[in-house]
Amino acid sequence: KTQDKYGVKYLRYWVDEKAGKAFCLVEAPTAEDAAKVHKEAHGLVAERIFSVSEGS
Repeated sequence: KTQDKYGVKYLRYWVDEKAGKAFCLVEAPTAEDAAKVHKEAHGLVAERIFSVSEGS
């Protein structure tokens, strides 16, 4: 499994069909690892990757 190879876990995703965009929530060691999984899994790459933290 590609996610396991990089220690990445895709948790959820949202699609805005009108805008032609998808948004993914990912746990990954690095943004680069998350991008590698996307590219290897289906050839697409993220336009931007943001680091976020869970609020309390």
